[in-house]
Amino acid sequence: MNLLYRIAIAGTILLGITHSALTFVNYDSFSADAFWFFGAGLALVFAGLANSIHYRLRIKFTFLCVLTINILLTAFAVTLATAVPAPTTVSVACCSVLLWVLGVGYWVVEAIHK
Repeated sequence: MNLLYRIAIAGTILLGITHSALTFVNYDSFSADAFWFFGAGLALVFAGLANSIHYRLRIKFTFLCVLTINILLTAFAVTLATAVPAPTTVSVACCSVLLWVLGVGYWVVEAIHK
């Protein structure tokens, strides 16, 4: 469970970095669309970093924060993947679901072992 959660965290951060970097490939200028695209990548990076903080601290406050982040990210990503079924949107949705499920599972396993 711990290894899968760490892989999901790293995957989310890498997906966010890749998404943000692709802004400079997909857009010629810094338009509003380019900023939104870049910001979506940053959101993934920050979600991964928040989960990383929770993984290290293992306290209720960080759990509640990442639970909220992961639920909102999953809802958005699944809705986007449904509306735009491209490989990238589906991969973000899958990574978001994994992050949510593994984050909750990690908290439950830690609570049982205390």
